[in-house]
Amino acid sequence: MNGGGPSLPSVLPPLRDDLRLHRAAASGDGSPAWVIQDPVSNVFYRIGWLEFELLVRWELASPAAILASVHGETLLDPSREELGQLYSFLLANQLFAIHHADYTRYLLARRRALHPSRLKWLLHHYLFFRLPLVRPERFLERLLPMVRWLTRPWALTLLAALSLLGVLLTLRQWDVFVAGFTTGFTPAALVGFLLALTLTKSVHELGHALTATRYGVRVGHMGVAFLVLWPFLYTDTGEAWRLADRRQRLTIVAAGLLCELAVAGLATLAWHLTGNQDARQVFFYLATTAWVLSLLVNASPFMRFDGYFLLSDLLDLPNLHERSFALARTWLRNTLLGWDEPYPESFPPIRRRGLIAFALGTWLYRLVVFVGIAVAVYYLFFKVLGVLLFAVEIAWFVLRPVRNELKVWIERRQEIVPNRRHLALCCAVLLLSAALVPWRQNIGAPAWAHPARTYTFYSPLPGQLLAPPPAAGEVAAGAVLFTLQQPEIQHESTVALTLAAAVQKEMDSLLGLEDGEERRLGLQRLRAMHQARALGHAQEADRLQLTAPFAGTLLDVNRELARGSWVASQTPLATLVDTTRWVAEAFIRQEDVERLPPGASVRFYPENQALAPLTGRVESVDATRTLQLPHPMLSVRYGGPVAVVARETSLAPRDTLYRVRVVLDGPPRQQQLLRGTAVIRGTARSWLGEMFKPVLTLIIRELTF
Repeated sequence: MNGGGPSLPSVLPPLRDDLRLHRAAASGDGSPAWVIQDPVSNVFYRIGWLEFELLVRWELASPAAILASVHGETLLDPSREELGQLYSFLLANQLFAIHHADYTRYLLARRRALHPSRLKWLLHHYLFFRLPLVRPERFLERLLPMVRWLTRPWALTLLAALSLLGVLLTLRQWDVFVAGFTTGFTPAALVGFLLALTLTKSVHELGHALTATRYGVRVGHMGVAFLVLWPFLYTDTGEAWRLADRRQRLTIVAAGLLCELAVAGLATLAWHLTGNQDARQVFFYLATTAWVLSLLVNASPFMRFDGYFLLSDLLDLPNLHERSFALARTWLRNTLLGWDEPYPESFPPIRRRGLIAFALGTWLYRLVVFVGIAVAVYYLFFKVLGVLLFAVEIAWFVLRPVRNELKVWIERRQEIVPNRRHLALCCAVLLLSAALVPWRQNIGAPAWAHPARTYTFYSPLPGQLLAPPPAAGEVAAGAVLFTLQQPEIQHESTVALTLAAAVQKEMDSLLGLEDGEERRLGLQRLRAMHQARALGHAQEADRLQLTAPFAGTLLDVNRELARGSWVASQTPLATLVDTTRWVAEAFIRQEDVERLPPGASVRFYPENQALAPLTGRVESVDATRTLQLPHPMLSVRYGGPVAVVARETSLAPRDTLYRVRVVLDGPPRQQQLLRGTAVIRGTARSWLGEMFKPVLTLIIRELTF
């Protein structure tokens, strides 16, 4: 309770008659504590021993009388300032029974001062708002006797044993279980998964509600809450603060988490036992979702979920976030600015350092989570909304707190004491700026350079060389390089032509005869067949004449060839290379594909450092990953940089790589295949962006279950 507000009057106003006072668990130092319940707003206020003694004597109305009574009847010695603080607290929270125009004007003025602008209201309700749906008191009272047996020791032991059995059996089939992440949904499995997920979260909230009802705590309502437009169920168990037994409060908070873990364990066991594929898929997603939500979300103390309230009760620190944040801000000021500002609360050094570390971790966790949600919306829905969410969350969770803190630093800048920590702060700011600046442009990738056009000559059919093979060197486009023959084809061609000529003679002899025209029609078909056979054989013979498809340099002429040599089918004879135009093929990682703009500049550095680098431009990027290396020289087996997985007839890259085709500005002087590194000038990106991208990718993948 903070001071401020109206001054302490000579006659204190009466308290509201509907207020309730409950004994609470003792504070951390052993002093007694109580809780004030406002039944109208269902808000609870925790007070200590001093405030309690002042309130039980509030009917005395006179500040002097109240202070004297507390001093005379207890070991406490309250001051008028402490009584003023309690008065201001009660006044600000409307806990007085005052029917006066001045009090009404005060409340209206305070409401106007505290009422946020429309923009702030919209931002607050965009970030978090609740929709109460049901008031489940009667339903819970009827349901509780039916499920009370689940709280008995034998039932809890059985649930734990079955869950443990499911986990152990699944570990034996871990590979099969993990493979379920890649198995697609059938329509039936998808519907089952959505229903099972709803059931799981309902069981979670019913765990809270039934446990609270068991201990006599009224559950005001249940409904749906939205955190950055992300829906989740909630249960109002605020009245649990009036319980004096801390174990009961901890049980209420932990009940939902334990119920969800039980569902996760039973679903894991059901996945192992069921044989139906659709049902198995439903149990898989149910189990994995329950495990993830239980252990990573609900058990996390960095958001106001079950883990936060568990930790708050265990430490006996209500408003844990706000109090740890205040400690962290003071620590930052004292550490970075050299101030000697007292901490807002007195804690043992170990606990204080722990709370400060907890606050710093919470800030970082929230930044990652909220930005991750915005990025997920950006990719899963439409980009305008994603950009808007990202801007709002950065402004609200990062820039706004930083601005508020910097405002305090500026107002108190005369108190700053220069020291070595300032130098460290400046260095940290510079490093952070360097990490945020998108300066990283170059993308390094293994590559090889080769002529853009290469043609290898093969004998399409078994044949015999009619002329000596050509010598290696420059050849013109269309030049005849190899001429082969096949006697069988020539023979078949000769026979077909002879038969066609014989048929033609017979057709000529039928001219002038009565039935000559009818017989000539039949012979025409026969002649056409023989001519077609002869044409086919001629085309086959033409295939044995190999010409240069383009101008270039003839290389690797088969040395075993000579005039009259017989060549088997698909035997390589020579290679024609266009030495005027060279390309390079680089292989980049998947995350670098989006950083390649069209026509990006490239420098190719040969592995032999004595050779001059080559320049070029990106021509194209493959739409799919590379399944086979184009040349063995790139693999690690042959001294290259690419790790491979050997297959029967090829070498496949072990990692996900995409081929980038680069057109080089000119050929290398050596006119030989080169292995090296391609440095591509891509879109700039910061170090910090590179670090957070895998995290964001993971979040997106998990949210797209």
